[in-house]
This record gives sequence, structure tokens and C-alpha cells, in this order.
Amino acid sequence: MAPTNDPQDSPTVWYFIAATFILTLPTLLFQDLHVAVRIATLLVGVVVMGLGFVRLRGELAAGNRPSSDGPPADED
Repeated sequence: MAPTNDPQDSPTVWYFIAATFILTLPTLLFQDLHVAVRIATLLVGVVVMGLGFVRLRGELAAGNRPSSDGPPADED
């Protein structure tokens, strides 16, 4: 079996899954919600999605950094 990345190492995907549920469930399950509640859930979903993008950016930046276990970089 070929080695794969363990998906549990990265919680970023869970931010996007949570944002999807936050944005869709109130509309699907509760069609009679007040407009203010719909706007509030929209804002919460957008905030959670934004947190996911921030987390993804941090993980991508960490992936580009050299590991501390490697040889020291030659700085001149």
C-alpha cells in the first residue's frame, strides 16, 4: 500500500465543512426563519470560511519552510 498523507493531520478541511453546513442548513431545514437570523447565519458561515482560509494559508506557508532537522542554510 502506498503511503498517503493522513487527512487527520490537517483540520483545515473541517472549517470548510462547518461553513458549508452553517450556510446551508438553516435555509434547508427552517424556511420560515426571520431575515435577521438568516443574515446572522450567513455572517457566521463567512467568518468560519475566512478562518479556514487563514488556517490554510498558515499550513501552506509552513509547508514551504525548510525543516529544522535539515542541514543549516548557508547565509552570506
